[in-house]
Amino acid sequence: MALSILGKHLGNSRDRGQDSTERLRFVLDTMPNARHGLFNPQARANILQELYGALWGPHMSLFLARNEAPPAGTLLSEAQARSSIKPPIDSVSKACQHVFKKGECCFRCKDCAMDDSCIMCARCFYATEHTGHVVTFCISQQPGGSCDCGDPEVWRYPINCPHHSGAANSPLMHSQSQEKRTVTPITHSFRDSQGKAIGCAIDFLLDVLDYSPEDTTLPTSQDALAAQVSADPLQKEYWAIVLWNDEKHSFDEAVAHLQHMTGCNLQQATAVVLRTDEEGRDVIEVAGDAKRLLETAHKISTIDLTVTMRRAFDIFREHMAAVIIEWLLDLLQCHVGGDVAILKDLVADELFSPRRPESGFLYPEMAKQYPEAHGGSRIDWLFVYHPRLWKRPRLNLKQIYITVLTMNQRNRLSVAVHYANVFHRIIDSYLLVDREAETSIKFFALDLFTVPSVAAHLVRENGVLKRLLAVIAGFFTNQISNKRIIDPPDYTHTMDVEAYPFRSKRYMPIFSDIRYICNNNSVQKIISNGTDSTSKFVTVCAMFMGIQPNKRARGNHVEYESDSWINVFNVTLSLSRVVKAFGEAFASSTQASLFACIEVVMSRIQRVCAMEEARLDSNHYTPISFHTVTFSQTSYKIVDFDVLSGWVSFHNALHWLLAEFFKQANVLADRDESKVQSTDIRTFITSHFDESAILQIIEFPLRVVALIAQVRAGLWVRNGFPIRGQLVHYRDFMLRELCYDQDLFLIQTAMILLDPDLILISMLDRFQLRNWMTGDQTHPECEPSHLAGLVEELLFTIIYCVGDPSNAMNLSLQAICRREIIHALAPGPISFTDLCKRVPERLIEEACFEHVLQEVSTFRRAEGVMDTGSYELKYAYFSEVDPFFYHYTRARREEVESVLKGKLLKKGVKDPIILPTAYSIPNSPYSRLSQVLTSPVLLQIIFYVIQNFVDGPPLTEGAVSTDAILDQAMHLIILAITQNGEAFTSTAKSHQFSDTTLVHLLCRVEAREASKAFRPRIRWCLDRMSEFDPSVHSLRHSPEVKGMDSTIEAKKRAAKARQDAIMKQFANAQKMFLDAFDEDDEDEAHQPQSDQTNEASEPCILCQEKMDSQRPFGAIAAIHPSRVIRYTPIPTSPHWNEVLNNPESLDQDDALQSPPDDRDKSGTPSPHSLRFGTYASTCGHMVHYHCFNDYMEAIRSRHRMQPQRHQPECLERGEFICPLCKSLGNCLMPVAKPISKPAKSSSPFPEWLRSLGIELLRSAPDRTLERHQYISGTGEFMFWAAEDTAWPTEPSANDSIDDISSTVRAAVAMISRQSVALRIRPEPAYGERGSGLYIPEGLGSYTLSAIEVAYRGTGVHGATLFVDKLPETAGQCIRGIVATLSGIVAVYFRTRRLAALESLRLAIAKRLLPDWTREDLYRHPFLLRDPYALLFECAAVAPEFIPNLTCALYYAILLRTLFGLLQHFMVSPPNYTTALRNTRHSRIFGSVAILLKSAARHSAALDRTADRLLETLGEGRVEQLLYAHTLPALRALLLFAHSVCPWAIGPGTDTETCEYERILNALSIPFPSELHNHESIQVLLAGWCTHFAQLYTIASGDCIIRLDYPGVYHMTKLPAILDLMWQGNDLALTCTRCNTMPADPAICLICGVLCCHQSYCCRGSDWSQRGECNMHTRECSGPIGIYLLLKRCVVLYLYGDSGSFASPPYIDSHGEIDIGLRRGRRQYLHPVRMEEIRKCWLLNGVPSAVARRIEVQTDAGGWETL
Repeated sequence: MALSILGKHLGNSRDRGQDSTERLRFVLDTMPNARHGLFNPQARANILQELYGALWGPHMSLFLARNEAPPAGTLLSEAQARSSIKPPIDSVSKACQHVFKKGECCFRCKDCAMDDSCIMCARCFYATEHTGHVVTFCISQQPGGSCDCGDPEVWRYPINCPHHSGAANSPLMHSQSQEKRTVTPITHSFRDSQGKAIGCAIDFLLDVLDYSPEDTTLPTSQDALAAQVSADPLQKEYWAIVLWNDEKHSFDEAVAHLQHMTGCNLQQATAVVLRTDEEGRDVIEVAGDAKRLLETAHKISTIDLTVTMRRAFDIFREHMAAVIIEWLLDLLQCHVGGDVAILKDLVADELFSPRRPESGFLYPEMAKQYPEAHGGSRIDWLFVYHPRLWKRPRLNLKQIYITVLTMNQRNRLSVAVHYANVFHRIIDSYLLVDREAETSIKFFALDLFTVPSVAAHLVRENGVLKRLLAVIAGFFTNQISNKRIIDPPDYTHTMDVEAYPFRSKRYMPIFSDIRYICNNNSVQKIISNGTDSTSKFVTVCAMFMGIQPNKRARGNHVEYESDSWINVFNVTLSLSRVVKAFGEAFASSTQASLFACIEVVMSRIQRVCAMEEARLDSNHYTPISFHTVTFSQTSYKIVDFDVLSGWVSFHNALHWLLAEFFKQANVLADRDESKVQSTDIRTFITSHFDESAILQIIEFPLRVVALIAQVRAGLWVRNGFPIRGQLVHYRDFMLRELCYDQDLFLIQTAMILLDPDLILISMLDRFQLRNWMTGDQTHPECEPSHLAGLVEELLFTIIYCVGDPSNAMNLSLQAICRREIIHALAPGPISFTDLCKRVPERLIEEACFEHVLQEVSTFRRAEGVMDTGSYELKYAYFSEVDPFFYHYTRARREEVESVLKGKLLKKGVKDPIILPTAYSIPNSPYSRLSQVLTSPVLLQIIFYVIQNFVDGPPLTEGAVSTDAILDQAMHLIILAITQNGEAFTSTAKSHQFSDTTLVHLLCRVEAREASKAFRPRIRWCLDRMSEFDPSVHSLRHSPEVKGMDSTIEAKKRAAKARQDAIMKQFANAQKMFLDAFDEDDEDEAHQPQSDQTNEASEPCILCQEKMDSQRPFGAIAAIHPSRVIRYTPIPTSPHWNEVLNNPESLDQDDALQSPPDDRDKSGTPSPHSLRFGTYASTCGHMVHYHCFNDYMEAIRSRHRMQPQRHQPECLERGEFICPLCKSLGNCLMPVAKPISKPAKSSSPFPEWLRSLGIELLRSAPDRTLERHQYISGTGEFMFWAAEDTAWPTEPSANDSIDDISSTVRAAVAMISRQSVALRIRPEPAYGERGSGLYIPEGLGSYTLSAIEVAYRGTGVHGATLFVDKLPETAGQCIRGIVATLSGIVAVYFRTRRLAALESLRLAIAKRLLPDWTREDLYRHPFLLRDPYALLFECAAVAPEFIPNLTCALYYAILLRTLFGLLQHFMVSPPNYTTALRNTRHSRIFGSVAILLKSAARHSAALDRTADRLLETLGEGRVEQLLYAHTLPALRALLLFAHSVCPWAIGPGTDTETCEYERILNALSIPFPSELHNHESIQVLLAGWCTHFAQLYTIASGDCIIRLDYPGVYHMTKLPAILDLMWQGNDLALTCTRCNTMPADPAICLICGVLCCHQSYCCRGSDWSQRGECNMHTRECSGPIGIYLLLKRCVVLYLYGDSGSFASPPYIDSHGEIDIGLRRGRRQYLHPVRMEEIRKCWLLNGVPSAVARRIEVQTDAGGWETL
């Protein structure tokens, strides 16, 4: 930015002496008034001049050489980068300290990193080993953050980076030691003077910020404006309007508004908005008319643009402060005398030095406002003043802090301490004041709290954790005064969930800070040592307990469904994560500390629930009361509460914390030092809390579980969506493990703390099922279906409590991941994204998650375009699947059970049963858990569940499945038998309910016919019980097996008979259909075929009526301008090697997207090497012409009715959407069948030529036809020109049969008018006959070439020729063009069609035969004509010529290729190739040298060139070039013959021969090596060569033959891994237009050019709406564009004024795309997806892809809707 120390200034700087600091302060103070408050680049340069001058004084030579004075506007670091004075290269540094710039790529290795904040730069990542690790990456959206490589505190183990290992034997160190440079020492006085200059600048910076306001409020009046605090001693009435950046308004909106409100022009407004976006703010206007400026400012702010107005003096000073910050950042990158550490140390020392109180007049007042910073260091003031700055200075300051922070451990700790001193003020500003939260200094905490040593120091010495908890308490209770959170807060203050704190999202990073702190091992030791931290945390959690309770609506639906629950759940999600982290901090605690903390939590819960603390809302909650209930003749004292009538909240953070503490108690039980005392937790709790207290503690989780059951049963429907939404979120995978699972675990824990019968009775009471479990199936408020839902949920809860001890078994993290993954994969293969939705969110972030996933599953890679990778559970792990896994829904459980039974059936198991696995929990208080299974209360629950549903009335349709509930009951029985078989059998046989026992009930149910679905399980249970008690066997009833079997067999026989009857009917119908079809075929076989079909096999897609000759019809087609065909590169081009290395056969699978390594990354070298034409394609769907007209009218009507919608088609271009497949079309293509084989076989080629010559001699000239031929001598016909003026314009002139051809001609004519400048073919002037694009060449030939190009590199896979695998639409398109040409002929020669066709046939023959070149109309050499165009012309008027014409055209193409190669060699002879003498295809070509010399001998210049070419390249390389360029032509001839006259293609040959030979044999073309046996061909070739040489001798410039590129068309070569694009690739990621690295780079996949996407720096000079991608599209590929947006990882398709996004060619390691790189996984190139994009490009599919995407939208368009 500026450095202006020239000779004059150097002299001044040397004379300053000791007063340089005072002079610097004087200049800084007086500059605003000296420059009249107008800040500009010159003012900035002067400021930096003074700063640098004061810094180095007379010692500039220590910074720069004497003759290296840089110009104004250059920073010192930039000047030193070009200077001859270089810093020394020391040994490898221990820490990287690289500060990330915007747009840089940063990596995180989950296996190596300590937490998710540890990142690496690309240089360090690629230098270290991470094979097999879980790696994520992201693109830095803002500058800031530093690489953690070399910092041992943040890595699990050393990563051994060679750049920062510090090893003496490092290879990097050895390479650097050879370049040692010396350091010039500096004196202490000079060092002191530099420090004073830096300190003076920082003091001035702080003085400026003293006067800067924190908020950006615009004064409402002139009085308020004048009352603003100002540092101007003169108080001049000179004001400035400042526009601030925001993220709410678009660029165009802001520019237009500024123009309208200020009267500035477009360029001025754009410049202001650009600077505002880049810097964060900009001055709009500076003037003395305060009234006018204030009015203007208020007008600008009408659309909520942030505008401020202050004195120009103060605004100038603030810009000076920004320059000083930029200067300080620059100093950290500079060296003094080669020493890079001096300036860094000086800046750090001055930042840590105290601020001079006398430096500013406003300091005393600021010291009162910020007492924490008073007496502190300068960095303290910079921290608290951070919100007063704007975007650019903020980011620069953060980079300064990071650089100072990473210098050494002392600085890191110092910065952390100073930051902690003012941390609560920083949070206040962030939460309440800061308008640019994304650049807040609050996020600097991440760089401090994640370092273990720093975090421990801040928690221990500065109480950061307590401060954060106090902030949360004060903020959410809205204890805010003067935009400050009251500290300390009142913890008894009530919460208002409708207030601003809950609606704000800024609180989330505060919770994250606590989580990061608690995850540090060093902090965990502090937290778990005593109860102090726990007491503070419990106090905060208690504030959120019971917030936003719900009450069931009775009678009427709730009138207003508030959405405040969403905000509360967002807070709960953040809080629950902190609770989890805080609880896990006690994993290494002592038992005494943990028990003490458990007592603290339980005591607080008891006091809150008993309303002893004023925490719960007394309007909703009452103190817990008890009542005595009798169940099975036993009395129980339980809590009295009715969930149906009371208030219940989902939010119980204290209970979640208690559950986490109980889990940690289990962890302690496994440690050696506490094994003896590990089971004493039950004794400890029961000794401190009585039975009623424990019941109170678990009451709230019990209420939540009952509430969930009632909501799911349909009892809360009148509460509307909010209650359902809360339920879904509470049990969602993000909150499930943190909240719902914790509630269940507390209930499970209560069963081992108290009598399990008491807990079960409490559950029955809460679920309203006490009476139901005694046989009374009536309920005052619940219908039977509701009760069934409650029973299902109750049984689910009981099954978890007694059957899932996972939380009580102290499972390791790997074991938890393993268990969750196995049960998530059990239903079947799923993608990784779906897997993540089935497991707790916390586990996904663990490094072991993906390792365990690879261990237990088989990965199926994504093969196709629409495929995603999927994971399938390995067979060996299905034995660990539990169908009653507590995270399963009922549907999922049934699905898993079906899968498990299916696998058992495959193993031959009859009537399979899924048995639970017995568990054991030794040395744990939870070892008593299995005893609950023998509880009499549980036995009674099981009994009445079975009896009530077996003997009770059936449930109504749509209610809970009875089978599902009975499944649960049977599972409990099986579980009880598995765990405690003997005890359970005894209890089940002895306890009677309703005069019977559970054993008798099972025996009765076993014999029921309706219970056959459960009979295998009942039989298993009774069999096992019989083993424990043989008397059980005598109680069983033997069912009538024979009768049952006979009934089953009868049903099977009846079903088999019905199936046979149905199959017989189907066979008869099929036979009748085939017979009718054969008759139709026979009828058609006896009918003569014609070129134009009279009937289509498919009906019209609009009217569904038959299409025949009664009404014209056509196929929907699209004709678009195209530049897909490329010319072959010149020999000096780097692409020339591609031609030399062309594959021998183009019908073999090409290595997808893997072109030769020496190929340039771009697909084509320049736009000038592209050939323009029109490309036709069709979807094949057919419509009637009159239906088409009606459809077009409907489209026009839609456009009129929806004027604001961005339509998928453009009516000006005649476009429409296919009603069936939504392809884009603009015409109807005639539908034609292939030409029928003539009755008389074709004559041999020599005889055909002879008879043709005789016929021409006998024919008379047709003067009428000659008037339709071009006078240029090409022999072409003007009526086939798209803009021929003789075309009849009146509708009556055309018959209906020609209407279809007219639509094709109209589409081509429209393109022709717009592409005059792009065509190189000589044409008559506009308005003359024959003007415009020549359809046989511009449409027919180009389409044929493009289709052939599209199928290069595609394997035939079992076929002989590539055309055997072509879709029918390709041939239909070619035949349609031929039919169009025939239709045009019919229009022009309506009265004499047969005579005209005969004349046209002979005219084409004259062009072919060299004997007629003396006629003026055929004087143009035949070899300069497009051979494919002649093919289309011939097919339109003389189709019988095609078999022999293909032979003639092949040899014409052979000669064109030879002459084209000679011309290429003459223009740019290759000088890097060696002559290749050996030939490979002599069997095909014979001697290429003889062939070349025979063709060139008719011209002396060409003959000499041929000699040089053979000498330079050698015959072998010339043969390679000839083979490569003529093979595509052969393929095109084959494609045309296959489409138009397939009978002309002979039988295929062995696929082992090369494609060239196979096609020659198929087309019956003699090999060039056999020319000596074909005199007629020799004569023909000699005539063509002579004619060409004659014109070449006269005018060689008119005989240019440009050859098409013969290889496989590839797109831009992309890296195998996307992030490699950022690996030291700054040059490749630099836009060539603006010479900057784009914020959103887009790579053109067609040519490889990098563009700025959605950026305003590269807009057109006319400032149109088109950006660089659209402009480049026009330069590169014409109407279509295909771009890869790197940072968004998405493909952008452009067509016309529309565009759409498409799936990228990259997938992650899980086989999934990641649009937007939201998941952060590394992206790998997927060849199949890349091939699909290539096919879309080559097959003209981009317009249809764009149209399809837009067609489903009904908006106004724009980037947001793509």
